[in-house]
Amino acid sequence: MKNTMLALAFAAAGLVAVPAAFAQDAGQNAQQGWYVGANAGYGQVQKGPYDNGDFAGAVKGGYRFAINPETSLGVEVGYVYLGRVDARSQYTAGLDGNGKSKLQGATAGLDLRYNFSPKWYGEVRGGAFFAKGEGLTNDKFNPQSVRFNSTNYYAGVGVGYNVAQNWSVGLNYDYYQASDSDKNIHLPTNVYTVSAEYRF
Repeated sequence: MKNTMLALAFAAAGLVAVPAAFAQDAGQNAQQGWYVGANAGYGQVQKGPYDNGDFAGAVKGGYRFAINPETSLGVEVGYVYLGRVDARSQYTAGLDGNGKSKLQGATAGLDLRYNFSPKWYGEVRGGAFFAKGEGLTNDKFNPQSVRFNSTNYYAGVGVGYNVAQNWSVGLNYDYYQASDSDKNIHLPTNVYTVSAEYRF
């Protein structure tokens, strides 16, 4: 499901971008130019030792191209903090500490935005997630606390409202795939956030 979502996001971006060849005119509703944004909300891990959540937040910035009168494509980079999640008690019985996870990392990807009207928009996004994390291995009988760095992916969807010409707010769902199979640690995270964006 998550892989399909990412593939659809990039396919949609490619299909719209190729014919339009990055139109220079911003069009009727599509936005174009530099932007920065921030998200805050709740990140949840439901895998192996973890079935819990914590505060999550992100910052990002990029450049958005108008590719037709209603659609724009953003190229963006960012940084996400996905919280510290407590492990289930059956995994921590023999451990010093609570086996709490930690996950954060940089992102680089695309954001495809469609403007339903001058005020309302929907978007899909996806790209690479350069994860840095720590937590318990997915081994119920002898879990180990490990640290890892990996390159995986993220994908998401959102809806929003343009409060003013330069400002918008939104509601978002994002999925961050974070794992290191060699170390048997898996921290896939579902994130639900509110966001604000400023366009220059």
